Amino acid sequence: SALLLLLYLYCSCNRLGFNVLLYGLGSKRCLLDDFRLTALHDESHVVLDGSFPNVTLNSVLTLILEEILELPVPHTSVEQLEAVKRSFGTEGACELFLLVHNVDGPTLRASRTQEWFAQLATLPGIHIIATIDHVNAPLVWDQGRAGQFRWLWFDVPTFEAYTEETAYEKSLLVHSSGTLVLSSLRHVLHSLTPNARGIFALLAQYQLKHKDTTFYPGLSFQSCYQQCREAFLVSSDIALRAQLTEFLDHRLVRTKKGSDGVEYLSIPIDTSTLRDFLDSQKET
Repeated sequence: SALLLLLYLYCSCNRLGFNVLLYGLGSKRCLLDDFRLTALHDESHVVLDGSFPNVTLNSVLTLILEEILELPVPHTSVEQLEAVKRSFGTEGACELFLLVHNVDGPTLRASRTQEWFAQLATLPGIHIIATIDHVNAPLVWDQGRAGQFRWLWFDVPTFEAYTEETAYEKSLLVHSSGTLVLSSLRHVLHSLTPNARGIFALLAQYQLKHKDTTFYPGLSFQSCYQQCREAFLVSSDIALRAQLTEFLDHRLVRTKKGSDGVEYLSIPIDTSTLRDFLDSQKET
């Protein structure tokens, strides 16, 4: 089966310095997820979804530094990349498996992003298993960059529907009142990291607690950072801003400055929907 093939590739190709690229008709998302649950439950790994409209390599670097390496996050993307390269760049260093759904996705195919991916691919401690679906995906890499990736190409047609891959073609549905559809909210948050979901839940709980406050401004950024740090959701304000970017891009969170010059965060969702969402999270 395709899963057995992937397990074989995991045991051989990745350990020999090659990276695995899966192509073929049909979504390969379930295949990659099954592989993750079967082979990587005891390994450090990060899952990146190239079909997600606002995914950035910067957010991935932040995730690796914070949750995998437990290191402070540098201020610039270049410094973040260098910190990751120092940790995984030597033989015998710690290992990380990077699973990339749709490495040819719209937000990942930019030349600079692929250049940084290629640098990660050359590190002895990082092993990449990725999928592509676009017919012109090979054009993303010139000969030199393809050599950096050291791809081993495998045709694994699954003939499964591209349900998840097409879920983000349109932005979140918004009612005329401005409240987000609950199912869309769940769908987007499901694609984020556990820490990101924890940050959103913290904001939601605070907002519900103060729902009767007249002219509720929101939770100040500094208070949010302190609470998230105490809950071990972030280790720096830079990491918090990286997580908030995902929420802001999808209009899950709104930010504004008060008359006192303080930055406040609020969720533009009606109280009933927000309460239903938190109740559903308790059940999962």
